[in-house]
Amino acid sequence: MKIELQNRQQRARAVYRGIASFYCLLCISLVILYAIRHDAYHLSVSLGALAFPIALPLVWKLPFLKRVWSLDCLILGFVFLAYPLGSCVDLFYWLPGYDKVAHTLSGTFVSLLALILYYCLKPGHAIGRRDKALATAFMILASIAVAGLWEIGEYALAGVVGRDLQRVAATGVADSMQDMIVCTLGTIAAIPVSLRLSDGKKGVLSNMVKDTICLHFGEQTETQGV
Repeated sequence: MKIELQNRQQRARAVYRGIASFYCLLCISLVILYAIRHDAYHLSVSLGALAFPIALPLVWKLPFLKRVWSLDCLILGFVFLAYPLGSCVDLFYWLPGYDKVAHTLSGTFVSLLALILYYCLKPGHAIGRRDKALATAFMILASIAVAGLWEIGEYALAGVVGRDLQRVAATGVADSMQDMIVCTLGTIAAIPVSLRLSDGKKGVLSNMVKDTICLHFGEQTETQGV
């Protein structure tokens, strides 16, 4: 099991480096472009996006954390879709439906993080069949809660940046409601990961969750978790 885990993480490390390289190259190009154009808003967003792959490795240096490369791929991959592409390139504005795709994926993304958090908080940290109902409920409720908090943040930020991020003037609350709905759909799409994990079945995402738990707490059985 330990060798298999190490092999998965080595492959994930190579994938992460590819994602991070392309991410940084795009952000640097956008920073130069927006500086030339004197576009202060997009320049600041691009600089903020560029800081993320620098900050992420620093988080793993906290003494109680162990780096999980497959989790890094998930985090940076989602951030890449949401910020460099969504906000910096402005696909949220230029590409119809991109906002809904991003919010749907955010439901899946947050659900997987919530599933990891569930097993981190669970006494003994064992992964087993008895967790199906509670772990699945935890990830659904956590994702829906984050979707609501995200919309509140967008509403509050609109007055600061001067951009109607929710398009309230044009659509009222319809856009926000749709965002939370598709986020919930993304959450539902992640439920099989919880079920497969509880059954001991393997998969890219279920392995990522299990690797995170094993690297931090060691491999546990249901008996050990009682």
